[in-house]
Amino acid sequence: MITRRTLLLGTAAVASSRVLTSCSQQATERLTVTLLEGAVPAEVLKQFRKQVQLPVSFRADAQMQWIFQRLQRWQRQPPEKKKSWQRFFPWYQPEDLTLSGQLMSLGDFWLQDAIAQDLLAPMELPPETLEALPFQWQQFVSRNAEGQTAPAGTPGREIWAVPYKVQSLMIVYRQSQFADLQNNSQVTAGQPVFTTWQDLLAPRLRRRIALPSHPNLVIGLLQKMQSGSFNTGFNSLASRSAAKSQLLSQLAAQLREPFLALNQQVKTYDAADGLRALVNEDVDVALAWSGDVATALQRYRDLKAVVPEEGSLLSADLWVRPKGTPMSEAAKRWIEFCWEAGPATQISISGRGISPIFLGEGVARPDVLNNHLLPVAAMDNSEPLLPLPENLQAAYLDLWEQLRTESVAVAE
Repeated sequence: MITRRTLLLGTAAVASSRVLTSCSQQATERLTVTLLEGAVPAEVLKQFRKQVQLPVSFRADAQMQWIFQRLQRWQRQPPEKKKSWQRFFPWYQPEDLTLSGQLMSLGDFWLQDAIAQDLLAPMELPPETLEALPFQWQQFVSRNAEGQTAPAGTPGREIWAVPYKVQSLMIVYRQSQFADLQNNSQVTAGQPVFTTWQDLLAPRLRRRIALPSHPNLVIGLLQKMQSGSFNTGFNSLASRSAAKSQLLSQLAAQLREPFLALNQQVKTYDAADGLRALVNEDVDVALAWSGDVATALQRYRDLKAVVPEEGSLLSADLWVRPKGTPMSEAAKRWIEFCWEAGPATQISISGRGISPIFLGEGVARPDVLNNHLLPVAAMDNSEPLLPLPENLQAAYLDLWEQLRTESVAVAE
């Protein structure tokens, strides 16, 4: 099992799982950042420490879910009172949740809930800082107090997060299982077997695909096949006031047949072990995030991955500011530093994703990123999954359960 570990920059000592960074008496502020293990190369952390000349500590967690749970505990649990026996052990220090960071890394999957649960504070960044981001991502992190995306001019609209790394959903397959297509010249030499999401419906793939067990993602994929976008046309101002039953009826009418067609191709819905099933030859194709795919491709030469040029789904790792922490100048400097060309390139190479500053339309990428898993042509057509209003989210879950049950009955 992977355990949480602490990364330290500057003169530091480790006590249990806490970060203790020695601070100069002349320092006017210090920066603490909690990030996902391996998401930011150590060299980038060292470069930043040298530039700011301030006490900086970086704490790494192995799973994004742990970071989200830390945010929840921080806001909901009272401070631990020092027990009488602890005076005999002066080196013992209970976990100080304030050390979790002025900035924390959070996946976009948790952003809506973190805002709605009042766990975060707005980022308070000047407009010129945000100009480094493609407009699509500026819009994505502009939310209201319920965590819904909000256009400019919306009352209560704030910038709640900033992305530093983006991944895409990829089709991964075992090349040996499709050698016959190459031999019969059905696929041009060097061309991927899969060029569109519709290729997942090929008869030969019946019960040979692993998909993530995520209703929003699977329903989004169906919508991509139908309309060209992962984000539903129901996610509009009109749908926000509609009854859940009405939305469910409309969604079912549109997506029932496409879901049954896709579901008969699926052997397993498993977000964690889809790639493992592929490696173990339990399936021939899996959908997975590019960060996980990059690791798998290094280990298994038979695997090949592709992002269809029609575009894919994007997922971002974000910097967020926990409620009650200051938005210091050092924190702002860290965000800007991650978007500079040098650090952004290093994050893109070593962080199993790509910096959002390289995703803007017409933006030139460094040559070292030319063979990255996120091709330019596909990225221009790709999109993050937008948050759903409560009534539509409930309709999605009901539709997911209804269609899964129906597909089992049809199979029998």
